[in-house]
Amino acid sequence: MTKLKILGSSRISLAVVAAIAQLLSGQAYAQSAEDDEALVAPIELDNRLPEDDGVAPEDEFEDLIFDADTVSYRLVEDDSGDDWMEPPPQSEQDSAELKRLFELYRDALANKNYVEADTLAKRVVELSIQLNGLDSHDSAKAITNLGIAQHNNKDYEAAQLNFTASINIIERIDDRLSIALVNPLQGLAATQAATGRPDLATRSYQRAIHVTHVNDGPHNAGQVDSLESMAELYISMGEIKDASSIQQNIFSIQSRNIDPTSLDIIPAMEKRAEWQHRLQFYDNERATWRRLIQILEKHHGNKSLELVEPLKKLGRSYLFVSLAEYDFQTDVSTASGETYLRRANRIADENPDSNWEIVEDTLLSLGDYYILSGRPNRAARVYLEAWAVLSDGEEEDRLVIRKDHLEEPHILQRVYPARYYNSLREDDGNQPPGNFETGSIVFGYSVGANGRINNLIHLETQPAEIEDFAQPVARSLRRLIYRPRLEDGRPVSTHEFVYTHEFFYRPPDIKEKVEALEPAANEDDEKGDETSTPMLNESIEGSTTEQPESANEEVT
Repeated sequence: MTKLKILGSSRISLAVVAAIAQLLSGQAYAQSAEDDEALVAPIELDNRLPEDDGVAPEDEFEDLIFDADTVSYRLVEDDSGDDWMEPPPQSEQDSAELKRLFELYRDALANKNYVEADTLAKRVVELSIQLNGLDSHDSAKAITNLGIAQHNNKDYEAAQLNFTASINIIERIDDRLSIALVNPLQGLAATQAATGRPDLATRSYQRAIHVTHVNDGPHNAGQVDSLESMAELYISMGEIKDASSIQQNIFSIQSRNIDPTSLDIIPAMEKRAEWQHRLQFYDNERATWRRLIQILEKHHGNKSLELVEPLKKLGRSYLFVSLAEYDFQTDVSTASGETYLRRANRIADENPDSNWEIVEDTLLSLGDYYILSGRPNRAARVYLEAWAVLSDGEEEDRLVIRKDHLEEPHILQRVYPARYYNSLREDDGNQPPGNFETGSIVFGYSVGANGRINNLIHLETQPAEIEDFAQPVARSLRRLIYRPRLEDGRPVSTHEFVYTHEFFYRPPDIKEKVEALEPAANEDDEKGDETSTPMLNESIEGSTTEQPESANEEVT
């Protein structure tokens, strides 16, 4: 008997399958021949079981099953161990990768990891151009995002090139009035301002405003970002009137179609008061806060916690009376401001919805107000109340806040000494031009129980040739005001503060100083020749020991 063997391969040909099926079903094949007709007897299989055995052929041959519809056997492919799946198209993979990289870019930007954001943005640009082509909105957005990262990295030249490239792409695929131009125009303007070109920055901001005007109508909310940036630019240029005019425009946009007595007007009024403070229009600021408080009282009552923050800001505004170099002015009448701050504390103390954090905050505001207005004794009493609030109970959070707020000195009034030596250039927060180098002046001082600076001592200037720059810096430092450190609820002095001031100078300034000192040094040499050698040595020793003390005396 002939015994058939079914191979385990699932790719057996259909012809073989048909032959096997016919053999197993007992069908005979007739061979046609012109000279001989003979029937071929059925092939018997060794492993064919009797009909009454109960075992079907498909049970013996695992690769076959019987199909009742066709009354035949067919091959079954076993794919139980096959996990292979057809991969998605390459374009889908690239799109998913682009989305992933963009999310990483946004996270890096939010975390101020600008170097990482720059690297990711470049990969996004490359992949976007590969997927969408250069002349596409997606690629323009990707290039704008790269410019934003480079701007934050202070790589202004590269940022400006990329913002310009994005603008050019949008103009090619749309037109010069496309709303998509607004974002790269704002980025370009910010970069131009950072590189000392406020004239170009103003034009870019104005174009962005014009584009929103054409697309969304005059005085629309989309203009606010550009208007605020323009106002910042005018402030940096000292153009206060222009900045004020823009601020009025912003308020008009934000308050449009809003009932001036409704709560909906509050955000616009808060923004307006903040701008008035920045522009040093303190009387106008106070008027805005008063009007805002009246609206809150109308809707919430005169004991609402909603009043606490506006009352604090209105009270603090009485520390400011005119344009000044420093944050706070201490030689002003402060009775009115004290009234508003005390009312804020009273509301926080009596309102049933209040808590100890709000009470402590209002007490610190009042105590700081007394320190800044030159009344340390009243401040000490208020700080003692705050100490008691933070020491009441066994809550660990209170003790942590007490340590942070009261057991360490905190600067209340900052100062901004000149950053450029022998130059009219003002510090704008950006890196100095390439012809400037960085120097430093170091001072030591103490903070008294009244929050004022004591024992100011000049420690070092680098380079030493321009030590005279320490004097104007010292005059600024004397205006520093601190919230004093407390021990057991009482203000105490704190010693051994070190203040390092970095400044910028040009190397030729040092050369000029040295050349100016050479004639004086030659005169001293001539005088020294007229004296004896022991006297000369004694003079040198005395100058080296006395010079630092002399410098310190001038500063203090």
